[in-house]
Amino acid sequence: MDNLETLNALLDMTKEAEELASNVEKPERLRSLVVEIRQKAKDEYKKLTRDRRKRETRYQLCIIDILEECDFGRASWQNVTDLDVRLGRVREEIERTIKEIKPSRTIM
Repeated sequence: MDNLETLNALLDMTKEAEELASNVEKPERLRSLVVEIRQKAKDEYKKLTRDRRKRETRYQLCIIDILEECDFGRASWQNVTDLDVRLGRVREEIERTIKEIKPSRTIM
């Protein structure tokens, strides 16, 4: 899966989680989405840290932002009062990153 496909998958999950966070009717689905978003970002971060290039890309910064927003410390995801706001910031960051890297892909 390339960076753009990964971002699109993360964006889809984030949008769904954001919708669920605002009404909390399906807490189990919301929990699984938050866990999946965090895990996918962790996996991508691990791949990126194996890359020996020191230059930070927009994609790398986006993944780091996702990890920071999905880090709830010792609190469980149910006790995070601003979960919908955090998910909104994640969605916005992903959308900005997609807009930035998509044109460079069409050039290739």
